[in-house]
Amino acid sequence: MTIKKLLSLAFFSSISFSSLLSAQTISKDDLQFYTSEWKGERFKDGRPKISDDLLKRARNIGIEEAWTVLKNEGYNNQFEGNWKLVHDDVPVIGRAVTAQFMPTRPDVENKIKERGKKEGREGNTNAWPIEP
Repeated sequence: MTIKKLLSLAFFSSISFSSLLSAQTISKDDLQFYTSEWKGERFKDGRPKISDDLLKRARNIGIEEAWTVLKNEGYNNQFEGNWKLVHDDVPVIGRAVTAQFMPTRPDVENKIKERGKKEGREGNTNAWPIEP
């Protein structure tokens, strides 16, 4: 597996949506639609599940390398700043979820636009239907 695939999967496939069923505001069908590029195992609520092996392999990827690959793939909004390192010698790898807000992601945006086109919409993801 290429580093591009490894990073895309390890860092973003499992952060798509909330991990608590009661907090999830998107249907399982929609979640699977938006993350349809994921071909691996999923949690019961439909979220992509990154394998333990992939997480283990991600421990060897430096943050600079990860951000370079992700930016080159169009993932420009996947960042939260002002974090403080407590132990800079300990890699932090794991399954994470987005609690309130999901920034624009090219894979999800493409799915929204595909669905919109079928519904007669064009343009940005918030466009109104095309008038006949």
